[in-house]
Amino acid sequence: MSASLTITGVSRKLGQRLVLKDISLTLGQGQFLVLAGESGSGKTTLLRLASGLDRADTGSIHIHGRLVDDAKAAFVPADKRKLAMVFQDFALWPHLSCLENVALATPPDTANRNAAAMALLDRLGVAAVARRRPAQLSGGQQQRVGIARALAAKPHLLLLDEPLSSLDMETRIKLRDELLETVREAGISALLVSHDPEDCWQLADHVAVLEGGVIRQHGAPRDLWMHPASAYIARFTGAAGGLSVPVVDGALEIGGALIRIPDKITTPRGKLFWRDGGVRMSGDGTGIAAEAISTHFDAGKFRVRWKVPGLPQPLVTFEPEPVSTGPGHIVINPEKFLLFTE
Repeated sequence: MSASLTITGVSRKLGQRLVLKDISLTLGQGQFLVLAGESGSGKTTLLRLASGLDRADTGSIHIHGRLVDDAKAAFVPADKRKLAMVFQDFALWPHLSCLENVALATPPDTANRNAAAMALLDRLGVAAVARRRPAQLSGGQQQRVGIARALAAKPHLLLLDEPLSSLDMETRIKLRDELLETVREAGISALLVSHDPEDCWQLADHVAVLEGGVIRQHGAPRDLWMHPASAYIARFTGAAGGLSVPVVDGALEIGGALIRIPDKITTPRGKLFWRDGGVRMSGDGTGIAAEAISTHFDAGKFRVRWKVPGLPQPLVTFEPEPVSTGPGHIVINPEKFLLFTE
C-alpha cells in the first residue's frame, strides 16, 4: 500500500525568508508521526503545505499516492485532499451543537449521520454534551469534539496542529491516550505538530525534528533519545547541561582533568550535555574538586549546582538526599556524555 503522505524536495519562502529548505518526509500507512521543533522552525508551515492551506515553492506532495502539489501546475485544494485537521484553538462551529458539528463532517452517503456522529462522541467520552454548543464546554471537551469531527470525515490522513498545548496537564494526559487509541482503531495515519517531548514519547511511531527549516533528525523516539543529532534535540529529549566546555586533543577539560569521551570533536570548544548519572557527587572524597553552590528539591530528587574551576557555568547533579553547600567532589561518567560542536 502507498504511503499516506510523501513530501519530496519541498521548500517554502515567506517574503525573503526561506522557511523550509528541501524537505523530504514519508508517513507510512497507519503510522503516527510527530513533527517537533522550536517556534519558527517551520513545522506549522509544513503542516499547512500538507493540508493545502499553503503551496510549496519547489518540490512535490503526494497523499495516498495522489499528487496534490508539484509547485508548478498540479494543486489540489484542501477540501479535495481527503484529510481532516484538528486545531489548537478547537475551531468548532460556534452556532452549532456538538452533535451537529460532527454530523456535518460525516460523508453525505453515510446512513443515519446523527447516529454515526453520536457513536464517535460516545467513543471520545462527550456524548453527554452532544446537544450543547462549544462555548458551553471545557477546553478538553471541545478538543474531544474536534477530534470526533475530524474522524467523522473518514480521512486518509489526520493533521493535528498542537491540539493539546492549550489544555491543562491532566486533560492532556487523558486525551493523548484517547487520541492514540481512537486513531489506531480508525486505521488512519496522523501527523501531529508539537513542541512537547511527551507527545513524542507517548504518541509517535516516528519523530521528525525541524531546526531552521530543515529536518535535522528523523527516527523512532528511542533513536532520538539514544543518539540526538544536535544540541537542541539533546535538550528536547531531556538531557541536562548545555555547557560550553574546552576541548583539548579530543578530550574535555573539566576542573583541570582531561576527560576522554566516545564522541570526538576537533573544535576548540563543545556544547556538553549528559544523561542521568553522567555527573554525580562523589561519596568518598575522590574525583574532581568542586563547590556545591545550591541545592533544591526537584521531582523526587535534589538538584545540586556545582561550581567547577575553569567552567563558566555550574554543573548539575541529581542526588537522593540534600547536599550542604561548600567544598566537595564530583565524579564524571563520560559514557553518558553528549557533545556537540558549537
